[in-house]
Amino acid sequence: MEIPSITTIALATAASGSGVYVIDMRGTNIASLQINSTFSNAGDTDVITLKISNDNVSFLAFATNKTATLTGGTTDHALFELGVIDYAFLQVSYAAPSAHTVTLSGVLYATPTITREA
Repeated sequence: MEIPSITTIALATAASGSGVYVIDMRGTNIASLQINSTFSNAGDTDVITLKISNDNVSFLAFATNKTATLTGGTTDHALFELGVIDYAFLQVSYAAPSAHTVTLSGVLYATPTITREA
């Protein structure tokens, strides 16, 4: 049995503009990513988009886009089921919040790739 890992990632701190964060997914078999946001002002919104790459240079959308709009209160959450990982890098991009600032963290739940020796 492989033990899953749970990794918390600081994606953005008090951001008023857009940005990206790249997660190295090499060695990951199956994963999901939860995004937690804290807005400085209730009613602000932000959009999160995930893209993938094998070379950490050219990032492309998933076959089915993975995007979430965070709206409403001062704290919001989104959960992306990533399934079986067949790419090397995951890019998390966030738009500039509608107003004020946003702090974003990610919680990556991942099981490692199983390697067996003969």
